[in-house]
Amino acid sequence: MSQIAVHIEDTRTGQVETRYVDNLEARCSRETGIVIGSAEDCDIVLTSPDVCAHHARWYPGGYHRFVLLLDEDAVIHNSRGDPYRGGETLRVDHRPFQIGPFIISI
Repeated sequence: MSQIAVHIEDTRTGQVETRYVDNLEARCSRETGIVIGSAEDCDIVLTSPDVCAHHARWYPGGYHRFVLLLDEDAVIHNSRGDPYRGGETLRVDHRPFQIGPFIISI
């Protein structure tokens, strides 16, 4: 069973941490990717009023990496600062993206 490292920077405090998600093999589709949000049942829990309960799902697809916005109120910013909204899918590959005050690299 392999793990995937998720690097998280909190822009409010400057704190940087790495969290690990198990079972990468089972998370290789749009339906089974890594769920990011403020709810306790998310794979990556982020605490902020700017983060929806089930904000987004990161998943690999072929040679690319994607983030699907799960909540209609969810907003994510790509590495250039462009906003994406609920229901949209963003191709991130290995670039960072921002959810609320958190910059995430997977």
